[in-house]
Order: sequence, then C-alpha cells, then structure tokens
Amino acid sequence: MGDPSGARTPWGLASLKGTDLQQGTASCADDKAGDGKSIDVAAYMRVSTTEQRGRYGIPAQAQAIHTFVGTRSSWNLVESREDVGESGSTHSRPGLNALLGDISTGRVHLVLVQRLDRLGRTEAAIWRCIWQIEDAGARVEYCAEPLGEPGVERWLTVDRLAQSVEADYRRIVARTQVGRQLKAVDGGWPGGPPPYGYRISGKGAFGSTLEVDPAEADVVRLLADLVIEGGRTLTDLAEELNGRGILTRNGKRWTRVNLHRRLRSAAFFGEAVFRRPDQQWGGHCTRLGSDGRPVHGETVVIPLPPILPADRIRACQAALAVLTRQRRNPIGEYPLTGRIRGECGRPYVGCFRSKDGVRTYRCSGWDTAAPCGCVFLPADHVEGRVARHVNDLLASIPPHSRPMLPSSPEGQTHLLRHLERVKSLERLAAQCAEELAALRCQAQPDRVTAAAMRQLETEQGVFNRVLAHARDWLSELENTGGRDARLTAVLGAPAPDIRALSVSELRGLIESIKVRVDIVDPAFRYREGTKCTTIQWHERTGVPVPPDPTDSQWARIEELLRSRYSAHHFRSPLNLRAALAGMLHRLRTGIRWPDLPSRYGEFYKVRLRQRIWLADDVWADIVKLLNEEGVGTPVVGYEAAPQLVIHTSLDGAAVC
Repeated sequence: MGDPSGARTPWGLASLKGTDLQQGTASCADDKAGDGKSIDVAAYMRVSTTEQRGRYGIPAQAQAIHTFVGTRSSWNLVESREDVGESGSTHSRPGLNALLGDISTGRVHLVLVQRLDRLGRTEAAIWRCIWQIEDAGARVEYCAEPLGEPGVERWLTVDRLAQSVEADYRRIVARTQVGRQLKAVDGGWPGGPPPYGYRISGKGAFGSTLEVDPAEADVVRLLADLVIEGGRTLTDLAEELNGRGILTRNGKRWTRVNLHRRLRSAAFFGEAVFRRPDQQWGGHCTRLGSDGRPVHGETVVIPLPPILPADRIRACQAALAVLTRQRRNPIGEYPLTGRIRGECGRPYVGCFRSKDGVRTYRCSGWDTAAPCGCVFLPADHVEGRVARHVNDLLASIPPHSRPMLPSSPEGQTHLLRHLERVKSLERLAAQCAEELAALRCQAQPDRVTAAAMRQLETEQGVFNRVLAHARDWLSELENTGGRDARLTAVLGAPAPDIRALSVSELRGLIESIKVRVDIVDPAFRYREGTKCTTIQWHERTGVPVPPDPTDSQWARIEELLRSRYSAHHFRSPLNLRAALAGMLHRLRTGIRWPDLPSRYGEFYKVRLRQRIWLADDVWADIVKLLNEEGVGTPVVGYEAAPQLVIHTSLDGAAVC
C-alpha cells in the first residue's frame, strides 16, 4: 500500500491521483485493458419491497447493466445477484453475501450497479458495501459515471454520490412521514397491517380508514368474555380458541405469544395510537429523538369504531393488567428453554421462583387448565449437567472439527485491512489539518491560497465523514473478532468449558448441536423445605455411612444406648435395630422418609428416634463404632434433579 503521507503540494489532496488507500486496487471503470485481458463482472440489483418482485425494478436494472457492459469490450458478465425486499439501510443481505462468496472464490473481479443507491440508502451502508466488496477482492463501478482512479479522487467521488443518495432517502422519508402524520390526524389509517378486529376500508385509495371486521370482531368479543371471566392463563385461552377451530389471521394456531400481542391491540382499548413512544421493541418501533419524543411527528390517537362497549373495555383492561404481567426474567437467561421434555411431552421454560430466589425450569403444561404435574428442575444443576456432557463430547472431537469455531481467518484478515484503511484516513485528515493551519498562518493570503484552503476544507470534511463511518465499522469488526477469539479460546482448548461462553453464545452452541434433555424419572419430586440435619452432619463432617450392624456390633450399640437413656426409651414397640438399619438405608440411598420400606418401622417414628440420637451426640458414637472396619460409603443427600437423558447431534444419548 502506498503511503499517503508523502510529499504533497498545498493545492488539495485531489491532486494525488492513484494513491492506494484500500479504496480499490485496480483501474477505473473506463475500458483501458490494453492487453485484452477479460474482466469478470457481476451485476448486483436490489429492490426494497417484495411487492416489487413482479414489477419492473429488477428488469430495468438488469437491462441498464447489460447495456453498459456491452460498451466495454473486455468486460464479461459472469454472474447476477439480486436482493428483493431488502432494505438499503442494511449491509448484510442474502444476495450481497452470495456475491461476496463469488468474489472470494475468484469468479468475479468487478461489481456493477445501475445506481449507487442499490448498494445502500445511507452513507454508512454504501461505504460498508464497497469496503466488503473490496476486501473480498473486487471493486465497484457505477453505470451513471466513473468512480475515478483508486485513491483520493475515488474517496471524493463516492462521498459526493453517497451524500446525494442519503439526502434523497431522507427527503423521501420526510415526505412519507409527513403524509402519514396528516392522514393519522385526519382519522385515516397511516399504513401497515390493521389491528386485530379491523380491516382497511378503501385500501390503496386516498383517505383509507379502518372499519370493523365482522369475523374478527366475534373473536374479540369471545376473548373479552373469557379474559373478564378470569381463571385462565394465556395458554388456556389459546387452547380454547384452537379447540373451537378459530385460527389466527394468517391461518396458524394460537399460542400464548401471538395471543398476548393481539390482546395488546387497539381492539381492546377502543383506539389506535400512531407513533407510540412507550413501545420500543421489535423492528418497527417509533424512532425517538434525544428528548424522548417521536422524530417525525407527534403521537396521534386515532379513534376507532368500537367493537366492545365502554364498560367491557374497562373491565377487559383491568383483567389484562393481571393476566399479561411483564416477564420477570428474559428468555436469554435460560439457554435450555424449549429443549427439556418431561413426562407429558411439553417443553420446559425458564422460571424464577421468587419465594426462594431459585432459577428453575418448569413444564409449560403447568399453565393449562389441568396442570400436568411435571417436576420443576433447578436451572443451575441441569445446565451444569449439560455443560459437563457437552464438554466431554467436545474434548473427544479434534479441535478443527468442533462446532461454532470460526471456519477461517477471513474475519481477522478483514479486520486488519479495515484497520489499515482507518489509519490511512486518519493520516489524510491530519495532513489536511496541518496544511490548513500552515495556510492560515500566512499574513496576506492571495486568491490562489484562498482557493487551496477551500479545497482542503472540503476534503477534510470528506475524510472526517468517511472516517466516522470507518471507525463505526471497525468497532463492529473488533466486537466480532473478540467473539471469534473467545469462541476459539473456549471451544478450541484441549479441555473446553462452555460455561465460559456468554449466555447468547451458549444458547447458539446448544442450538447448533441440537441439545435435547429428556426426564426419565417421572416419579421424582424436587424436595422442598429444610434439609435433613443428619445428612447435613455427614456432609459437614465427611463421616461415611457405615453398613448395617452385625450381632456383635448391635450388642455394643445396645449397651451404649442403655448407658445414655432410661428404660422408658426402650418401651416403644419400635424395633430399634431395624430402625437403625432403616436410618442407614435412607442415608445410603437418598430416599425420602415417606418412601422408607415398612420393614424398618413406621417412618415418622424412625425419623424421630434418629433426631433424638443426633441431638444427644449418640449418633456420632454409633457411626464411629460401626465404621471401625472402614467399609462405609458416602452419604447420598437430596438429589438436585431426576435422572436425565441428554441427546445432541454429536452423539446418540447419555444418561446423566
């Protein structure tokens, strides 16, 4: 790469033709291939809406590109890529991504567009598309006019054209938003799908408004009755509609998610609100300024023909406030949501148990009219089991074959190229500032110097604008590079530990290897309440659980007990030797007290006797006596989760 900081004249940077600034490395669009070498060209076309698919947008662009290529004897049109229904404000699109793949394989060396706004509708989007294409190994040309030789001239030309494209885009947006605002103020429908329960009257014509849709209005009234009646969850309501054969507007089954959205619609409030500043979620939210107010116009309340009477609207709003309370924890905090199945076959979802502050997974069947009764699972324990299983699988796979590892060093290469581009722009901006400072120090600048200063100020503004876009993209590339480096460090390690990944990265890995967890112990129940004090004593002291006493050992234990307790202690019908065996059996197996086999005696009497011996320090003496031969086993405490079978795409299944 040429050094843009070399010797220069004070007449402006435009005089430095041909300087290599990562703004293309080949000649300009003019047909200057004196050696007759063919240039492989790809056409790129884009329209913003899917409605334009069958219209003339794409054919018109294709015809203009074919005509232009026909005037270049050395150009060979080898590929054509298009994006239909893709916004010009984005820089990641299916057609564009496929085009970058064509360039990377060496099939394409030049990308031709009819107009520069096909690359993007904003300056940032245009620059990023050009930089992606150049970093992949090609250059961009434009049918209307040459973009200039690589170097400063090309920077200036693209900046001028990109500013014009964005200015046109902003004028279109402004006119559209003003028209929508006036239409909303007049009570018309400003655009977009109508709220559930309504349809557009006079769609496509001037002055279109909303009117009640009779079929959907019947569903709204039914929902209002069910909501006000109470006693049902969102899932219950969705199943009620599905059971009656009522489907959504798109012909799909109702779910708690799409039903929740419909219940928040204008039909249940008697009015529609255009430019709502309090709903900033999803991809179509109202754009707000720094003061928190809508950018393109004030909020407008559009009155609608009512579906429900006023008293029903108020009653429905009160019931909805209770029914549709905000999620306490986002789904991202539960990476196994939807991937656990219990006895009833429904998926488990994340749930925060506020009474004890524990993250858990619970079966979605609990929300039905007849709860399924599937067991709650502690989230940390289940996620830990899955993590250990996946870690073992990854460790058995060669590092280069592990999932989610960056497939190639292209990302790092793009980062380094763009970093050099940013440095070049920074040097150019600094040189402009230095030359301007030197010219301003002249005591009596003449007309030539004044013209040079104006040229330098213009070029400085260009480089500063482009530098701002370049730094923004550099920040995104660095974030992506940091993510790739973290994934490589974690997943490529000899002993990988996926718990070091972020929640979103962990969820992505779980989805990529298709993790599924099945509960194979439906009789298990999560133990509530205070932990057994005897189990706590064994866990705290590390004393193992001894085997059942022999005849000689029981004789010694009975002597110990009679030395510590009065005769009243032995008048109970409870067989103390059998009771002791039951205590030891429970500690070795981890069963609950109610599940203690009857041969050991009534469980509540055995439990009471064990508590007495522990409180009087007799239990420690008994265990010490029985452990003299050193054949004890570790205590089995409360199981944190039932037996699970973990399936992944990397293996068959594993029981954990």
